[in-house]
Amino acid sequence: MLSESTPRAGDVGGSRFIVGCSHREVNDRNPRYDGLALLPVDEQQQMMFDEGLEFEEEVFVELSRLHAVSSMRLFDDPDAATLQAMARGDKVIIGASLPVINHRGGRPDVLVRHGESPMSNGKWAYLPVDVKNSKPLEGDSKAKVWPVGSLDAPWLEQATDTDLGNGKAKSDHSLQLAHYWLILHDMGHAPAIDPIGATISSDKRVVWRLLDDGKNGFIAQAQAEWNERWAAIEAMRNGEARHTRPVYRDECKKCRWHDVCESGLIAEGHVSLVSGVGVIQVRKLAEGGIETIPQLAALDPVNVDANPVPKYAALGANIDAARVYLRDDGRPYFKRGSSGFAVPRADIEIDFDIENDDIVYMYGLHVSERIDEHAWTDGEYLSFHTYDRSDPTAEGRLLAEFWRWLHDTVANAHAAGRTVAVYCYSGGFAEIPRMKEASLRNANVAGVPSVDDIGALPSHDWWVDMHEIAKQLHWPSRTLGLKALAPMSGFAWNADDASGANSIIWYRAACDATNPERGVMGEKLLRYNADDVLATRELRQWLHNGVHGRGWRIDPVETLTA
Repeated sequence: MLSESTPRAGDVGGSRFIVGCSHREVNDRNPRYDGLALLPVDEQQQMMFDEGLEFEEEVFVELSRLHAVSSMRLFDDPDAATLQAMARGDKVIIGASLPVINHRGGRPDVLVRHGESPMSNGKWAYLPVDVKNSKPLEGDSKAKVWPVGSLDAPWLEQATDTDLGNGKAKSDHSLQLAHYWLILHDMGHAPAIDPIGATISSDKRVVWRLLDDGKNGFIAQAQAEWNERWAAIEAMRNGEARHTRPVYRDECKKCRWHDVCESGLIAEGHVSLVSGVGVIQVRKLAEGGIETIPQLAALDPVNVDANPVPKYAALGANIDAARVYLRDDGRPYFKRGSSGFAVPRADIEIDFDIENDDIVYMYGLHVSERIDEHAWTDGEYLSFHTYDRSDPTAEGRLLAEFWRWLHDTVANAHAAGRTVAVYCYSGGFAEIPRMKEASLRNANVAGVPSVDDIGALPSHDWWVDMHEIAKQLHWPSRTLGLKALAPMSGFAWNADDASGANSIIWYRAACDATNPERGVMGEKLLRYNADDVLATRELRQWLHNGVHGRGWRIDPVETLTA
């Protein structure tokens, strides 16, 4: 057995046990919360869950057809059926259900046999595979080749090295695969090779990744998380000092425990409510006994070595951010030592935002023109969009049309001796990566820009990412998202339920020819996108005024004290 565990008799941890927030797992087993109403699954989460199950079933049907096997989940006793299939040495086992061993339980979607003969212990070796209705990679790490197979040949031995573009294998997926590997190891069914597993991604390719490649040791991480979480649960059961605590982060918004944890964090004024104070910073601050925002704000942001906490790069900035958060006067402050900045302005100003789901289906723009030094026209909103998911060329034609309009507009302005600025918000995270993906999917469509053309957008002097400007200030908010900052400028979205998650629901409805609300949802999407670009416009104009002291002024954070 590869790991020690502290669970009690009857305790079982599934593949999600070691993924995400450890405090969630402690709460789940805390009898004090029995019967408590928790945050329900919202419509967007339920849609994603349902679509995941539909995709999984689609993959199972295809694997069943290709390999003439049935899903173990169709049997009355899936555990027994899985064990029998493994004992026989079936090459592909669909819908596997592994028995609980050493308190670990798991249902890998697929097991594929490794090797052409049993191992020395007389058992066949198997590798875990999970079906994921998503892309296999995340982030923008340098591209490398990955072993990739197909549904008709899903075995590792037949995988071929393939360039999947930038990014690394998704950590959550790798942790789940590591959990399955540990079960297979304890069952005696893991091969004597470096731990490895695969996901069947949304394009139905089998993408393999090492679970311990020297940089990302997911097997060791899975072991550590397993032991730490059961120790925390045991401490809770015994009434001992808690091992885990809530720390506010993005994933909290969708968690069933959100309201319980958030109310506690607000009541105590926990440091994780301050923008820029994440899990790592929380741990370092806790080493010095700093857990609340007032405690953090009282530290010395200049002579950071004098503070009773381990020094780290962002400590001074975190202290200043805490002071701004406590001031809570609805406006940002220049960062310490900043000499200020200018919000770039131009004769023609274009605010830009995209909407996407599985494709980029909308490019929204608001165009206004200069009247004098500090005033511009109200402008107009334009949209390039499609609600046709059945047309394989629609996304490419849309991108080509938008790209032509953008560059023609810039070229014509320059030819007339006028300046242009194109504003986005967090374009390096949203617009540019999504447009690159659209380019790759539609490379054969006439007029579609190349990935390199799209990647060059930030190098143009007319391209302005307002998120990069917002990052130069301290804000009295938990995040630096547009929906957190734009309301400080006085802007409000028309829809009370405006969110990126809900926009996906509206888009699916707008594309459904049988939905009687199709037209209404299409119009709602246009209003939502128009609000997004207007929010960017209002925020930057407000900041421009604050820089120039027109109606208000951005002050340096040095004016604030603890």
